[in-house]
Amino acid sequence: MDIESTIALARDVPAVEEFLSSTGGRLVHMDDDEAGLYWAVIQPTAPTHAQFTARIGWTVYPQRPPSVLFAPAVGQPTSDSKGWPAANGYRAPNDICKPFTAEGQALHAEWAIGPHAWRNTGNPFLYVVENLVEDINRVGGARAA
Repeated sequence: MDIESTIALARDVPAVEEFLSSTGGRLVHMDDDEAGLYWAVIQPTAPTHAQFTARIGWTVYPQRPPSVLFAPAVGQPTSDSKGWPAANGYRAPNDICKPFTAEGQALHAEWAIGPHAWRNTGNPFLYVVENLVEDINRVGGARAA
């Protein structure tokens, strides 16, 4: 990750931490994680449901959307379907086919322009995390497997 991306991302991280904390979750960046890699621990609105862990990997911030995958816990592989929500467009354990992910943008060239174009203004990191939380809550915290 280039220095400009690192600086921009560091500027936006506190708002993401605050948002996740307000919903019972947290943001994690482990010492051995590469630059731009974060784990968003998301608590569904239904408190009886277990938390989800999203692996969010930025390469160029804020110009490109991140890779977003799910894991059973921080630092674990993303290949276990049990870590994934059963939300629309979430294709466990492969990808999330949504405009706010690198995977979705790569699959849909037509999303490069128009209403599905990547939104790189404001706080894109917060935008991604808010979308993840909304999608998880929309399905009541249900899991893919």
